[in-house]
Parts: sequence; C-alpha cells; structure tokens
Amino acid sequence: MRADAPNVPPVIDVEAELNHWRQRHADGAMGPGSFGHFVPWIKFACDSLITHPRASNEQREEAFQTQYALQIMPRLTEAQAREFIEQVWDHVYVSSMIHSADRPRLIA
Repeated sequence: MRADAPNVPPVIDVEAELNHWRQRHADGAMGPGSFGHFVPWIKFACDSLITHPRASNEQREEAFQTQYALQIMPRLTEAQAREFIEQVWDHVYVSSMIHSADRPRLIA
C-alpha cells in the first residue's frame, strides 16, 4: 500500500451508517433540513472507501469534486458536504476500531 493511502476498515456497513445518521438527524443533531439531503453523501463516503480502498486523499478529493459537480440541485454547500463526508469517515473508522488518524481526508 502506498504511504499516502489510508488504512481502510475491512467491513463497511452502509445500512448501519445510514441508520446511525438517520437517528442523529431524528435527534436534531444535523439541523432542520431533510435527512434526504445527507443520504447521497453518506453513500458517497462509504462507496469511496469500498470501491477505492487504496485511493490517496488527492484521488478522494477529485472524486468528491466530480460527485459534487454532478449534483443537480445540491442541498448542502460544498463546504457542508465536505465536512459531513469527513464526519461519516470518522464514524466508520471509530466503528471499525481503526485509529481515526488513519482515515482519509478531503483536501481543498
């Protein structure tokens, strides 16, 4: 593995992530907007780890930029989406017991 490629958890449960964030939204921890605004970014965060486990942070940033550009009417600003993806990655890594310093980071 390349030195700049983060260590990816062996199992990423997308449904568990969706449920976690759905509950956080229901608890009021994600603001007043619809939970549906966050779903594409939860899926992107998980999918980027599953389909490209050896991607560098730069490659993940490029994939994020492409994905954001494809949004027809994004409900989150680019900064909000970026911050939220990193929160999802934090949760995925905490859930998997991999040190959070090893998780990927988007770079702007």
